[in-house]
Amino acid sequence: MKKIFEEFKNFDKSVLKLVKSGVHFSFVFCLFSTLILATYEAVHIPNLFYIGISLFQTSLFFLVAFIAYGFVFNKIKSMPPV
Repeated sequence: MKKIFEEFKNFDKSVLKLVKSGVHFSFVFCLFSTLILATYEAVHIPNLFYIGISLFQTSLFFLVAFIAYGFVFNKIKSMPPV
């Protein structure tokens, strides 16, 4: 776990900016899906539940993907040219 945090500290600035903006986007997307799920609790329309759960799963996938792709892009960017 310590190694992951060390590598995260050594990110290139452009890659770090991309990862931060992706995490912010995913967080807002997650909040929106939570709002839809809270609306379902008040109204009890089944379609709202399915939409909210799908958006929540998508936002979590985006969050993990932005972090993982950040590590990959940082590795590619730090490789010496051939």
